[in-house]
Amino acid sequence: MRLTLILLLLSLCLSAGAVPTQDDLRRIESRIREERQVQQESQRKANELSGEVSSVQKQMVQLAKTIQEKEESLSSLEQKQKQTLARQNELEKRLSLTDKQLVQVVTGMQTLALRPPELLFVNPSMPMDIVRSRMLMRHSLPIIGGINKQTRSDLAELSQVRSDLQQQIVQIRTARAQLSEKSDQMDRLLQQKSLLQAQYQASQKQAQERVQALASQASDLKDLLARLEAEKKRQEERRQQEQMRVTQAAVQRMNQARPSFRMPASGTLLTSRPGAPGGFARSYGRLAYPVRGEITQKFGETTLSGAHTKGITITGRPKAQVISPFDGTVLFAGPFKNYGQLVIIDNGDNYLTLFAGMDRINSTVGQEVLAGEPIGQMRENRPDLYIEIRKSGQPVNPEPWFARG
Repeated sequence: MRLTLILLLLSLCLSAGAVPTQDDLRRIESRIREERQVQQESQRKANELSGEVSSVQKQMVQLAKTIQEKEESLSSLEQKQKQTLARQNELEKRLSLTDKQLVQVVTGMQTLALRPPELLFVNPSMPMDIVRSRMLMRHSLPIIGGINKQTRSDLAELSQVRSDLQQQIVQIRTARAQLSEKSDQMDRLLQQKSLLQAQYQASQKQAQERVQALASQASDLKDLLARLEAEKKRQEERRQQEQMRVTQAAVQRMNQARPSFRMPASGTLLTSRPGAPGGFARSYGRLAYPVRGEITQKFGETTLSGAHTKGITITGRPKAQVISPFDGTVLFAGPFKNYGQLVIIDNGDNYLTLFAGMDRINSTVGQEVLAGEPIGQMRENRPDLYIEIRKSGQPVNPEPWFARG
């Protein structure tokens, strides 16, 4: 910027018709060389830091994908374990019932054995009872055989189920250990990125405090979004005014030193720099879900309070990894009213994505995030992630934006 200012002043000098002396030219050339060196060194350091941040971000994106896959695999193993435990309980109950039935049948057979044919001579009224008992025994034996066969089958299955259960316990223990290792690795990357960003953007903390101050004044989410947009415009206007003031002061000093210098009355020294389209709209139907889980509340459904939802809710596993579905800049990160921990990302083209309900957030205001980069972690209890997508401040149904399957 300083080099641009020097070149601008030189061009103004020439356009005004003044003829610089050799000393003026030498001083200007010397300043230009100094500024070039300063700029080159600053740019080199900025490029190094930017490259390191970019490298860490790419590692985090890949690691977050691995973590979510392992979370999904672990959830599948835990679900299978529940089914196996249910089958084990079912078999054990059935075998217990079979034991009771066999005890009753054996007891009956023992009673019949106490009534031999010789009792006919002692008690002639018993023949019909004895005949019925013999017939009952003939019918009972096949039933006992069937029970015995089913029992052997149940016992064999129970043995296999218990073996499967032991294997599943080992698999779950291994999966949890791997997930914990990857989570620790992610924590280290987050710390590394935080240190790099602290060097790259010294005003990060001030921006965070400024936005938090806005949040405390905002009456609701709509007001917060309006205030954030207004703050962004004010910052841009201040930046333009400051650059204009510096330029005018420098030209004024030159005018005082050489009266022939005059700023053009109608000159425009600063123009706005339009941002490149973010391409968010082109990602319709192709965004990755921010968390693995099940949609438990859809867009537009009526809540207990009678209001209609402006987003969707995904229920995942406790402490699951939450990622950004698209590139963007973090506008807000922190607690906000009944939303809990809230993250708002500007995705360009007047699109915002909002995420609420996390236990921990890994994002800070002003941070650039990549698609797939972790922005937070689900809660231990009630792991429900609330998601909104807004176009020009108006909520749209998020569900069709995400890829199916």
